[in-house]
Amino acid sequence: MLDNAQLARIHELLAEFDLDGWLIFDFRGQNRVAAAVLGPEIVGTRRVYVLVPRIGVPTALVHAIDNDLWRHWPAEWIKHIWVRREELEAHVVGLLGGKRLAAEYSPRNVIPYLDTLPAGVYEFLSGLGVHLVSSVDLVTRFCSVWTPRDLASHQRAAKTIARIAGKGIALAGDRARTAHPMTEYDLAEWIREQFKNEGLITDNGPSVSFGPNSARNHYEPTPDEAEKIIPGEMLLVDLWAKEPSGVYADQTWMASIGAPKDRDTRIWETLRSARDAALALITQRIRSGQAISGAEADAAARTQIELGGFRDSIQARTGHSIDRFGLHGFGPPIDDTETYDDRLLIPGVGFSVEPGIYLPGQTGARSEVNVHIGPTDALITPENYQRDLIVV
Repeated sequence: MLDNAQLARIHELLAEFDLDGWLIFDFRGQNRVAAAVLGPEIVGTRRVYVLVPRIGVPTALVHAIDNDLWRHWPAEWIKHIWVRREELEAHVVGLLGGKRLAAEYSPRNVIPYLDTLPAGVYEFLSGLGVHLVSSVDLVTRFCSVWTPRDLASHQRAAKTIARIAGKGIALAGDRARTAHPMTEYDLAEWIREQFKNEGLITDNGPSVSFGPNSARNHYEPTPDEAEKIIPGEMLLVDLWAKEPSGVYADQTWMASIGAPKDRDTRIWETLRSARDAALALITQRIRSGQAISGAEADAAARTQIELGGFRDSIQARTGHSIDRFGLHGFGPPIDDTETYDDRLLIPGVGFSVEPGIYLPGQTGARSEVNVHIGPTDALITPENYQRDLIVV
């Protein structure tokens, strides 16, 4: 549940952005921001409007059916219970009419992660004279800026994950030439067991794919369908985990089982150039005190992939936000491919940088590190991230 310290922070941001308030609308949990800001325990079954004003306490419009879910709403804050649609409409008119409010919508759906306000609600509120602006910058500042504790937790997880990846790849390489090579599923299970032993948790994964399967972005090996990891192809290991209550670390490592093919060497060198071009641009801008957006970093990586001759092998943006609300967070991604996300990479935000090259039916490759923006520099994790294609 939103506490008084967080409320004070929202007040500061609303004043900074010259807004009358932040309107948080939700219906059946469709607005992930609502759960992140207000608390997941109050996601209900009916429409809910919450106004966090620039000055004063929040007001919630809650249906009677969901009232019990809101029993922890502070007594000094305002809560109106409604049953009939006429009651709701009257409350909305009185509460929101004529105000300039932030809400989870993005003009032209440019930032789809934060575009959950239904078109009908937008039309209804606009008809009341409510001036709605996108909450994307407000959400970034409130939800996606890491604390020092977040950063320390992420760094510990990143170090552990990198060690697990290295050991797992070496183990797969050792077994590759025996009568009992590991399968993709075996390695994924081994990694999950290492996470458990190290006290790390994850929502799913890891993604372990070998040969042509590495070109399948949502491939998950099963005991029955997993390929054997044997000499001749590349192995992709994408693994992510966090400490309980920490921030995720997310890495992808590439290895060749046996001597790499010329094709695979070329793919790796192109990927490395793309990743490093994005990292260099980010680092240079932050160190010089210049602004940089995620879109610019994506363009830098994409240019290198195109120069390498793999323009048609790009299938995704270069990176996603990472924050305390999830592996794929609310902050700015590294994206001028799927969308044009020009949000600035402000101090405190974290994200992945993971360019990929995918040749369906042949092979796929990705190199992933994480970045946290500090006041004067960009921190890359893990500290010893992959520089060369691993050969085992």
